[in-house]
Amino acid sequence: MANTATPLFSPEGAAVLANVMKPALQASTLPAEAYWSPAVYEREMERIFRKEWICVGRREDVPNTGDYFTTTLAGEPLIVARDESGEIGAFLNVCRHRGCEVVQGAGNAERFRCPYHGWLYGLNGELKTTPNFAGVENFDKSKHALHAVKAEVWEGFIFVNLDRDAEPFAPRVSEMSRWQFEKYGFGDKEVTHSFSYDIAANWKTYVENGMEEYHTPWVHAETLQPFMPMLGWKELTDVSDQPWTVMIGQFPGISMSPTGKSLLPIPDSFKDIDPQFDGMPIANIFPNFLIVATPDSMSYIMVEPTGPETTRVTIRMCLPKEVAAAFRAGDPEATKIAEAYAETIPPFMAEDNMTAEAQQRGLRSKLASSGRYCKYEQLAWRFVNWVARKAYI
Repeated sequence: MANTATPLFSPEGAAVLANVMKPALQASTLPAEAYWSPAVYEREMERIFRKEWICVGRREDVPNTGDYFTTTLAGEPLIVARDESGEIGAFLNVCRHRGCEVVQGAGNAERFRCPYHGWLYGLNGELKTTPNFAGVENFDKSKHALHAVKAEVWEGFIFVNLDRDAEPFAPRVSEMSRWQFEKYGFGDKEVTHSFSYDIAANWKTYVENGMEEYHTPWVHAETLQPFMPMLGWKELTDVSDQPWTVMIGQFPGISMSPTGKSLLPIPDSFKDIDPQFDGMPIANIFPNFLIVATPDSMSYIMVEPTGPETTRVTIRMCLPKEVAAAFRAGDPEATKIAEAYAETIPPFMAEDNMTAEAQQRGLRSKLASSGRYCKYEQLAWRFVNWVARKAYI
C-alpha cells in the first residue's frame, strides 16, 4: 500500500534537512518552516516534550509538606507536590472521576479535593474518599489514584517526564563533572527573583540564542559585551555526547552584580578549579533548559513552547541559601544585595526577547532561506541536529 502520510516539510525544506546534518562549518541552519509550521510544532510536542525530561521548578518552590504548584507541559496539566515523606512527586492535574482539574495555582494542602464532586486525594496522589459513591459496581478505589508522572530532583531542580518508560534523568547529565560544574554549587542556591515573558517567537530561536556568543557584540553591546566580550567565550564542543552543551565565559571572578564584581564571598571550592572552567558557564540541558552560573550566583531559564510561534520564557535568579533565606526574612542588607543582582536581568532579557521576535518575523518571509553556522555557533548546530534527529527524521 502506498504511503499517503502528509510530508512534514515542503520539498525545499526536506532538502535542507540533509544539509543540517553535515559538520557544523559545512551545515545549513534549519529550514524556516521549522520555526512556524503547526505540523512541525506538533511533531516536536509528540517526540520531544512528551518524551524528554523537562525542568518545571526548584525544590524551594515546595519546601514544606503539602506545598504544591501547578504547571502545564505539552498541553498536560500537572501538579507538583511534596508529600508527608518529604518526597517531591508529580501527577496529572485531572480528577479520575470526570476529568476536572483538581487544583489551581500554588499553595499548601493536607489533601487535594476535586472542586467538582469532592473526590479527595492524598499528597502522593492516592484516592482517599469518593463521596456518595456506594453501590457502584466493580469499582476499586486503589486503582483510581491521580496518574503519576515521573519526577526527579537534580541539584535542586525538579524535572518531570510524561513518558512512563523514560530512563532516569541523572545519567543523562553524569558527564557534566568533566567541566567541574560541582564547583558552582547549583544545589546550594535558592531562588530570590523570577521574571516571565511571553514572546512572539518559536521556542527554538530562544534556545539557540542562549547557546552562542556570536550575537553578544551586537545584541548586548552595552549590557554584556563590556563585561563578558564575545572573544572571551569558549564552546566545549567535544566535552560529551550526552544531550547537553556548555560554553564557558572565561572571566575569573565574574559576577551578575551591576558592576560585574561580586557582592558576596567567593566559595572556597574555586581555589582549585581548573582555570579553563572558571568564570560563567552557560549549560543547556536539552531540550529547553539553560543554567547560567557564576561563582557567587546562578540563574536558570525555562523555555516553554506555547504554540508554533509563541513561547513563555522564565528566568529566575538564585543566590546562596543563607542569602536567599535572609532576603525572604526581610533582612535589609540581603535585600539590597538580592535586588542588585536581580536588576541586571531585565535589560539583557529585553534585548534577547526583541531579537527573537525580529528573527521570527524574518523567518516568516515567504522568501526566507536556510543560513549557515560559524565557529561561534557550533553548540547551536549541535542542538538543532538533536532536535532534527528526535523529531523530524
